[in-house]
Amino acid sequence: MSEEEIIEKVKKMYEEGLSIRQIANQLGLSYSRVRRMLIKARVNFRGKVPYDKIQQIIEMGKQGYSANRISKELNINFNTVLRIFKKYNLGKKRRKLDRKEIEKIREEYNKGNSIYRIAKELNVSTNLVVYHLKKMGLYRPIRESSPTSA
Repeated sequence: MSEEEIIEKVKKMYEEGLSIRQIANQLGLSYSRVRRMLIKARVNFRGKVPYDKIQQIIEMGKQGYSANRISKELNINFNTVLRIFKKYNLGKKRRKLDRKEIEKIREEYNKGNSIYRIAKELNVSTNLVVYHLKKMGLYRPIRESSPTSA
């Protein structure tokens, strides 16, 4: 079988829905060789996100939509959305607390304010407040026994 005939066979198999790996295994070729043949045959690879979808993801990301919501609404894999977020710097920015904010957590907690109230006041998550309280050795979870565990 000539090289051209093999390329046509590879192209036909790919268009029938077989993966590059499956084609390589069936024909006894390497993955990279099959891929090169498909490129040479100018085949449109499956799984590529169309340009308009990428633009839609970017726009939704800029509007504050979560990757999870975008993936569900556009029916795109969650990890694909995250990869596009990363490529276009749309991921959440992690905000570090400065010393004043950490001291404020200590003061407010010692005054008896709730973790939720402290988090709301500083506009951070309750998990972040708990993290800093644990780091300072102040956090002690209150475990009340429920009426059923007597």
